[in-house]
This record gives sequence, structure tokens and C-alpha cells, in this order.
Amino acid sequence: MNTARLEGWANELKVLVAEDAAQECEAAQRLDAAARLMEAAQEDADIAADKARSSRNALAMVTEQIRRSLPDSGEADADPGAAERQQENPAPHAPSSVAGVILSFLRNQSEATYGEITNQVRRMRPDVVAENCARDLGRLVNRGLLVRPRLGVYRLAGTQDEPMNS
Repeated sequence: MNTARLEGWANELKVLVAEDAAQECEAAQRLDAAARLMEAAQEDADIAADKARSSRNALAMVTEQIRRSLPDSGEADADPGAAERQQENPAPHAPSSVAGVILSFLRNQSEATYGEITNQVRRMRPDVVAENCARDLGRLVNRGLLVRPRLGVYRLAGTQDEPMNS
């Protein structure tokens, strides 16, 4: 085989290898960006589900309070048990992630301590252990969604003080 011809093929293959490597890197970056978007969308869905569940429960409680305060006229509760059925059969939703519970909690607070956050997570997700809270808090800080203004204190990013190095 002709050496010059082989060298020509080798040079063409080097160009192809470089182009393919660049395409591979670009595809990996797009996959990583899509995974981050998917994770953020799941957290948003979890937060929306938490809010919807809270709103349904609040409505059921207020409706029950109204029903109890009305005089018993026979018409006050045309469908007895409707509020209870609504509470027992809420609309289906995705399970709440620990990160979703944390973000939802901090949206209603200027800042919170680690203990307050773990108490809220335990209240919303009794199946979760404190180590999962710490892991998710660290991830949220690393993703730039939360900041630590002081040791053991967290708040949503973009609100007030500069973050402490984590």
C-alpha cells in the first residue's frame, strides 16, 4: 500500500476524530443541561403539588368551619361528606422531593436554620432522615438556589446578604 495514501487517510481521520469529539462533548453538555432542567421542573411540580394540597386542605377546613357555624336548617350541607371525600381523594400528583419541601418552606421565610428546615421536612415527609436534608441542602447551595448567610442558616438565593463559603 502506498505510504502517502495511508498518511492522507490518517490526516482525514484525524479531522473526523476531532469533529466527532467536539460533537460528543456538545451532546454531553446538552444532556447535562436537559437533566438540570428536568430536575428543576420536577422540583417545580413538587412545589406546585404541595401548594395545591395545602390549598385543598385549607379550603376543606374553612368549609367545615363555615358549615359548623351555620344554623342547622337542613339546607346548610346539601351533600354531607363532600369535604371529607375531597380531602380523602385529592388530585393525583408527583411525590414531594426533599428539595421541593425545602424550597417551598424557604419561599415563606426570610431565612431558616438547619433545625427548622429538618423539622419542616420531617413534618411533610416523615420517611426522610436528617442526612437526606443535609445532602439536599448542600446540593441546593451548590446549584445556586440557596445561600448560607451564616453557619447553619439558609435562605433562597438572591435575597439579602452575601453567601458564606460552603
